Amino acid sequence: MTGAVADHVVARSAWLKSFPLNEVQRASEFIRTTWNEIASTKPDSFAPTLRENTITETLASYIQKTALAKGRLTGFWGYEEQSSDLAEITKKQLGAVNRIRKDLVYKSNAKKIRLQLTYEFKKIKATNGSCKTYRGKDGMRRFVDGHYAQKMPMAAMVGMVIGGRQEVIDMLRRSLLSPAGLSDLKMVVNSSQKFLDEPSALLPGVAEFDTEHVRPTEKAPPHGTIRLAHMFLQMPVAVEPSTD
Repeated sequence: MTGAVADHVVARSAWLKSFPLNEVQRASEFIRTTWNEIASTKPDSFAPTLRENTITETLASYIQKTALAKGRLTGFWGYEEQSSDLAEITKKQLGAVNRIRKDLVYKSNAKKIRLQLTYEFKKIKATNGSCKTYRGKDGMRRFVDGHYAQKMPMAAMVGMVIGGRQEVIDMLRRSLLSPAGLSDLKMVVNSSQKFLDEPSALLPGVAEFDTEHVRPTEKAPPHGTIRLAHMFLQMPVAVEPSTD
């Protein structure tokens, strides 16, 4: 193991031991359970033709109403939470910059370390263009060189799958491991010298794999990287009405 890899693995281990991963797991499982429930009973709510924000608004509204009763989750769920940085516009004026609007955020003070987990939802299908969008400036790069989850050690990408799940995941895997993907996303190898942690160590049984990325110092946690868990939720398949 090289010194650079050893350093980031040790740093990763340190925060993993204290981070409330059990609550993260339960929150993420509840997202998946809620998605599957709505997709099976009200499939038109998650139709692939709908806008992403329309779909996530429906999901978030249901989660906010049922998280305590069904999920036994006492934290706060925020949908399209707005935030910005404060900067000096002129010598006499302060103003907001780097405005962002996050899809879904779960926050909790139940443990010693305050939990704040951002979930970014993106439609994805098995095409090069779709995978580039998933990993691009309005997708994964929001957590790399963008302003999402600043100073946080982890976050989650949620792929809303259009078409065959495994086909989509395989295509995305190739896209992430392409020279452009590795470079644009500042990806870091794990202790096994691999860029993808498969199966996911952050959200076992919920996420498919994890990736790790170097962030600019001013946006990164102390160890310098952010880890992303990649979840995939199946969008309902349109069923043509019977002509019988």
